[in-house]
Amino acid sequence: MFGILLKLLAVVFLSTMAAAVKYLGQDVPVGQTIFVRSLIAAATMALIAFSSGRMHLLTTSNWRSHALRSSAGAGGMFLWFLALSQAPIADVTAVTYMTPIFLTLLATLLLGERFRVHRGTAIAIGCTGAVIMISPYLSLNARDSVGIALAMGSALLSAFAMMFLRGMSRIEHPITITFYFSLTTLAGAAITALWGWPLPSARQWALIMLIGVLGTAAQLLQTIAYRYAEASIIAPLEYSSMIVIVLLGYFLFDEIPGRSIWIGAPLVMAAGLLILWREYQLRDVPTHMGRTEERPTT
Repeated sequence: MFGILLKLLAVVFLSTMAAAVKYLGQDVPVGQTIFVRSLIAAATMALIAFSSGRMHLLTTSNWRSHALRSSAGAGGMFLWFLALSQAPIADVTAVTYMTPIFLTLLATLLLGERFRVHRGTAIAIGCTGAVIMISPYLSLNARDSVGIALAMGSALLSAFAMMFLRGMSRIEHPITITFYFSLTTLAGAAITALWGWPLPSARQWALIMLIGVLGTAAQLLQTIAYRYAEASIIAPLEYSSMIVIVLLGYFLFDEIPGRSIWIGAPLVMAAGLLILWREYQLRDVPTHMGRTEERPTT
């Protein structure tokens, strides 16, 4: 129950962070917001390592793995923040639920993982839901089409980041992974200063700082949550963010999801849950020697 509570709190934090990003809109450059958010995250990881006497966690020899994972994750974050500023928050959130579907497809095509029936079924269901969700935006003249396209790109890059992370998590500590990801996004965001950063107002500064604190806190809460509950219990709670997002979108931005989102989003969620449920069942399988073989899960 404690793990579930931590995960739900993380969901609320991330949803609130997304609402703050959308509220800032195009008044504050995305790079400027991400710079502060990443600076707070990197400083927090360094402080945790220092206070626990584990400064060695801030060093690594797996530069290539960190570069691949962090670059993909940073790209996904940039596109997500941009999408939030250009499309309804619930629509963007629903589209980003495609990440586990993309991850399953990438693992099958690039990592050579077995293409099981349940994976094919889940991909088919998820893609059907995605087509339904984005169909109103397919016209070049449709409102918010760019934002939805950015959200889809964010989901794809996030899937690449998760694919790289699957191998890294076995040899690198979460603090190390988060620290170098934060440094990468920090460096990428700093480059955008070349195009000029305006001086935010006091309210905008408060929101930017809030985004950094909420994003960092959510990362820590999710990490701790997996210590107290199994992934099969924690992971599906990610979809509860839609409830929070819809409420925030309605009360803060007067947005109500269209019919395509109400129909397509549940299909994408169902596909993600199918992948999670079946892969968890196949995690521990008996071998011919009577032992158990640990299989990577999606």
